Amino acid sequence: MPGSPVDLFLHGLKHPTAADKLRIEKELGLAGGKFSLSGFIIYLKDMITFHFGDDYYTGESVIFMISQALPYTLLLFGVAAVLSFVIGLPLGIYTSFLKGKKSEGGVISTATILNSIPFFVLAIVVWVYLAAYLKIFPITAVFPLRYITHPSLGTLKVVAYDYAMPILTLTAIESMGHLLTMRAAMVSVLGEDFITTAEAKGVKRKNIMLHHAARNAMVPMSTRMALEFAFLMSGAVIVEVIFGIPGMGTALYESTLKEDYPFAEGALFIISLIVILTYSIVDFIHAWIDPRIKV
Repeated sequence: MPGSPVDLFLHGLKHPTAADKLRIEKELGLAGGKFSLSGFIIYLKDMITFHFGDDYYTGESVIFMISQALPYTLLLFGVAAVLSFVIGLPLGIYTSFLKGKKSEGGVISTATILNSIPFFVLAIVVWVYLAAYLKIFPITAVFPLRYITHPSLGTLKVVAYDYAMPILTLTAIESMGHLLTMRAAMVSVLGEDFITTAEAKGVKRKNIMLHHAARNAMVPMSTRMALEFAFLMSGAVIVEVIFGIPGMGTALYESTLKEDYPFAEGALFIISLIVILTYSIVDFIHAWIDPRIKV
């Protein structure tokens, strides 16, 4: 992020002087402009304890602002991640049944094209067509935070209606990625010796596909699930901005434009922490799926 936090405060003064600059640098812990071991230790302590300071513009605690934006993002991408997995996994298994058939090429081509579309491109197309042109869905997805923290049947309908377009955008792209990954994993597993043995014993093809091949193909699928969360988080910025969702993506985008260092730093730290925890959980899922893997 370009610029300096000191310059932001100096711009607010009518006639800033060198003394004002030194005073602000001291208040922000930037005096001297050199590396300080003690300052770095304080920085690490504050990050670990989630003390990100106060926002430069609102004066509110950064962790409070994050707590107001994070539920919107977790709901959006949590639902999109689950739906893309639920849709992509069965389709991937089904496509492996089509190996060698003419319809296989059409399915794989369609999935590859959809999976190659950037989030923001599909988001713009969906927004223009369904919201601006057909007016089926609202232009922006804005509703009170209590609709998420204290849901009811009425509020769930509002949330589902407002989140329909962004969830459709994310699910359409990511589910096709799951389809391709699961199909490739299934084809690879079907060439293993234990599959040949099962076929020689007279096990039905359907049982081999669902009970033998699918279980072993879940290891690369679980890896993709972790990668998917990182991809979804990276696409959060533009998707949330396009659909007007007051989540972490929109807040991070606005803080970057305003050079709001405390919030941008705190938001990136929280997002990185969530991704790291997700990767760690996937390691345990690997061991549960395949006992041969040691955590």
